Amino acid sequence: MSPQSLGLFPFLNLLYFLFNILAALILLASSITKIIFIEPIVFSLVESSIFNWEIAPVATSAIVIVEFIIAISLLLKSIHIKLLSLSILLLSSFYLIDFFGKPIDGLYANEFTFFLFNKWITLAGVLYLIIFAVSPKKQSKKNSFSRLKNMTINSCLAVIIGIPLFIINPIYIDDFQKHTTSIANPTLNWDNIYKECSDSGIAVRPEVLFAFLSTSCYYCNLAAIKLGVSKRARLNSTQIVLVFPGNKIDTEAFIERNRCDFPYIRISKDEFRKQAGNEFPAFFKVKGKKETNYYTGRTFNLRELDNLFQLN
Repeated sequence: MSPQSLGLFPFLNLLYFLFNILAALILLASSITKIIFIEPIVFSLVESSIFNWEIAPVATSAIVIVEFIIAISLLLKSIHIKLLSLSILLLSSFYLIDFFGKPIDGLYANEFTFFLFNKWITLAGVLYLIIFAVSPKKQSKKNSFSRLKNMTINSCLAVIIGIPLFIINPIYIDDFQKHTTSIANPTLNWDNIYKECSDSGIAVRPEVLFAFLSTSCYYCNLAAIKLGVSKRARLNSTQIVLVFPGNKIDTEAFIERNRCDFPYIRISKDEFRKQAGNEFPAFFKVKGKKETNYYTGRTFNLRELDNLFQLN
């Protein structure tokens, strides 16, 4: 006997409706979670070596938009079933890569999952979405006008979620541009910096990057976080030594807060300004006690981070 003859059709329709609602709510929860924690999630993806610095913020924003569109489309039934199933399977594959690909020493990677709130909710949610994607579904008949309407709805959804997303986590073109950082005529004296390194037990390699950071500067704190994430993503990178003008307590609190476990030295405020100038953070790549490259907080962008740590 068929479900219709047994009077099960209303029950099956309700079950299918709830099945859709739950899948939509899972995807909405995932997209909203990423909007709230988007910056540490980007750090997590780089730390896990899933994406580099240039790709991670763009990919994260794109996936948030896709999740949101699929969730609302499920509720409005404005997406083709085959496209829906394929999109959810692709997203689920990525969630699983993130779930199982976390490094043991990853800090952000083990605190923030790309999907939902924690690893067990993530695993349950992903398994549900996979079951949902492969389960049989009925495709409602659509004419060309309906397809055009659905495309318009999905485009509007992309704009609706995209605008606040890029306000919260703006992506600047300048972060992806190559800057001229070479120094043709080095003029700074590095003898005292090298002496401070020696006194602190730091064996300076032939090529080293000195990062001049102020503990109270927002952009210095952000740069330190990115340096720490990059180091955990790629251990065999250029040697980095942090240079501070502050006291020991502030310096150690800065390193712990920003999870940037690099060797460091402290120098006087006058020498710090003389060496680094008045723009912080400041980064100097030094070879044979002669600066070869100079970066400011603006020019030390995502592209340069990828190049420095060979993440591209």
